[in-house]
Amino acid sequence: MSEELHREISKTPSSPVMDASLISALTALCFQEESIVKSDLLFVFGSNVQHREIAHIIRYMLDRELANQVLITGGIANYNGSFYKKQAESEQIKSYIPLEKYMNKKIYTEKKSKNIIENIIEAKKIVDFENINSMTFLSHSYASTRAALSLKRFFPNVQLHCIPLPLPTDFLKYPVSRPMWSKTEYGRKLVWGEYLRLQTYGSRGDFPIEDIRDALDQVKSLSEQKSLSVA
Repeated sequence: MSEELHREISKTPSSPVMDASLISALTALCFQEESIVKSDLLFVFGSNVQHREIAHIIRYMLDRELANQVLITGGIANYNGSFYKKQAESEQIKSYIPLEKYMNKKIYTEKKSKNIIENIIEAKKIVDFENINSMTFLSHSYASTRAALSLKRFFPNVQLHCIPLPLPTDFLKYPVSRPMWSKTEYGRKLVWGEYLRLQTYGSRGDFPIEDIRDALDQVKSLSEQKSLSVA
C-alpha cells in the first residue's frame, strides 16, 4: 500500500452561501484569463486527471509553433480521496503525445513534485530558464491565479500567459471553469477551498500575496457580510 498524503486544506471544504457579488469576487481572484500566444516555453502543471485533454493542448501548441519547448511536471501525488495511479502524472500526460512526430521539439518531464511549488522547484533542476523570457502555463482553471503567482515568485521578469483547463463535474454542462464554477456545489466548494489556499499559502510566503491582497480582503468582507445576513 502506498502512503496517502493528507491535504493541508481540504480540497472541497464547506463553503458559505454565495450571492452574485461573492461569486464575482471569487471569480476575479481565483481564475486567470486565457491567453494563447507564442512563448519560449509551455509549462504544464501536474494533474491527476484529464491527461488526454492536457496532451491534446500540448499537441495544439506544438503543431502551431506556439511553443518549441514543453516542460510537463507532476510526480505521484497520492492525496487522500483523489484518483491515484502508480505512475508519475507527467508520464501519464506524455503517453498521449506521439513523440516521434515532435523529434525537432524539446519535451521535458519532471517526475518528483507533488504540488504547485514543487512543480516549479523540481522543474528548475531540469530546464535552464536563463533565456526564457515568455512562458505559457497550463493549469486547472480554478488554481490558475495560484499557479501564476507561484511562477512569478521564481521568475519575476518572465512574461506569463495562461491556458486554464476546466475541470469536469458530474454535470457535463457545468465544468469548473471561469463562467460555470458556481453552478454546482462541487464547484463552489472547490473554489472556496482555493480561496483558503491563496490566503494560507500566500501568508506564509509561497508567492507574492500583495498582488492579491485587495481581492482577498474583498472576498473575506463579502463572505462575512453574507454570514451575518444569514444568521
